[in-house]
Amino acid sequence: MKKIILTLALAAVAAIGANAQIGVGVGYGTKNFNDNDNSLGGLYVGASYNIELVSGLAVAPGVDFAMYSYKGDNVTTKENYLAVPVLFNYAIEVADGFKLVPFAGPTLSYGISSKTTVSAGGVSVEGDNYGDNSSYKPLDILIGGGVALDVMDMVRVSVGYNAGLLDRNSSDNVTTKASGLHFGVAYLF
Repeated sequence: MKKIILTLALAAVAAIGANAQIGVGVGYGTKNFNDNDNSLGGLYVGASYNIELVSGLAVAPGVDFAMYSYKGDNVTTKENYLAVPVLFNYAIEVADGFKLVPFAGPTLSYGISSKTTVSAGGVSVEGDNYGDNSSYKPLDILIGGGVALDVMDMVRVSVGYNAGLLDRNSSDNVTTKASGLHFGVAYLF
């Protein structure tokens, strides 16, 4: 019995590996908060592992590192995030070598750092937004979706939107939820 279970498990791993694709990409994203007008923008890099479940339908767990910033007249904010998206997608061949790939799913996002610098009269003061006395919290769960275009199973161009589900502010009188657009390109192999 143990040999049968081991054989089936190895066959399943081999089948998944035969229908899997790795993507490594870069892009630009925005992060907006409902409690202010400051929109952060910045770059992200990431990798994903697209596992085909059935013909056309796949799940792509991944990991992204994003660097966002905002610069106003007297205020600069810089934030860094580590995100783990788990996106379900369905590839639709629209022409020879071209696939339209709608995707959707959750993303677990954790803020590694968030600093705000306020400058006035030649004096700058930097604050840690995740510090001990801060009500701003680093953890977020987002839900999102978008569409990608795969070219020759080698390049993926994508656009998507994420909406935060958690209130990132522990203060009773303020609600802080994040949302944002992202545009990217990935190399598939």
